[in-house]
Amino acid sequence: MALFGSAGQAAADVAPGSYTSTTSSSGIVLLQRDARVEGDQLVLIGRYPIHRTATGGYVDLFPGHRVILNSDGHGGYRGPAYFGGAVIGAITLTPHR
Repeated sequence: MALFGSAGQAAADVAPGSYTSTTSSSGIVLLQRDARVEGDQLVLIGRYPIHRTATGGYVDLFPGHRVILNSDGHGGYRGPAYFGGAVIGAITLTPHR
């Protein structure tokens, strides 16, 4: 059973640049901080490889914890945050303008 989608999808990029990363759960902001995308890495607390998908990408922050970065159509990204396959919240990357 695939919890996070399958490999081999058409690839899109998460655009390089500076962002504000906002992590929320049940509508409550848990953490907001500066983030960057450099090449194929999300630079947040550490450096995390971005795995490209048809809609943006996903990042495994540590074993069992994955965030999905779907393009929001306005230069940013948003998606669910998973832990152990269950949705535990959401993440948004809002570009610095």
